[in-house]
Amino acid sequence: MAQTSLLQGKRFYCREWVFHKIQHCLQEKTNSLGITEAPVGGPLSGAGKGGSWGVLLVGGPGSGKTALCTELLWPTSVPGVHRGLHKHCLAFHFCRAEDSDTLCVSGFVRALVSQICRSELVPGYEEKVREPAVQSALQPGECERNPAESFKRCVLLPLLSCKAPPQALFVMVDSVDEDSSVGDRGQRSGNITELLAAHHEHFPPWLLLICSARRQNKHITKLFTV
Repeated sequence: MAQTSLLQGKRFYCREWVFHKIQHCLQEKTNSLGITEAPVGGPLSGAGKGGSWGVLLVGGPGSGKTALCTELLWPTSVPGVHRGLHKHCLAFHFCRAEDSDTLCVSGFVRALVSQICRSELVPGYEEKVREPAVQSALQPGECERNPAESFKRCVLLPLLSCKAPPQALFVMVDSVDEDSSVGDRGQRSGNITELLAAHHEHFPPWLLLICSARRQNKHITKLFTV
């Protein structure tokens, strides 16, 4: 399972407004939890309803969506490092059409669990994942048969039962439309895109979902637009 970007380490220029927008969304979520300490990237401002569950970055092919997601996670500019958005990433995933492993839903679920356990941003999560009922949902075969149930039992429910972190965090999934089986009619189930779209209402209130996709994919934009 690929857990990095092919563009990692390359310099990134411009698009500062996108990072400011993401920073604002994280601040809104932090505000909505009543958190007044350790703000994200600067002082908190406004009440912030925190009603947004995610951010969808859209653009044409080659417009720099993956580069932007890479810069979000591994900043190369001084302002990016200073802003520190990468410190609020709970987990990430890069989908690539030429790499079928990155489109595997069960692999995606297991990768999220592994990253969240290693991040130490949500104390208590790893202990909850070790419970037998949760481990059974991650077993080979079980996760493949019902990845949606595994996603709920191994990712969402443990996170919901943990104490909220002091700041809002985010999960980033790049190129959610890379699975060629996701078409305008949306007939196929069992892909990463539909898994996320079907469960967004169950995300913890302190967790922001950030996805990127091509603007031309109407099915994707419909799934991720409310």
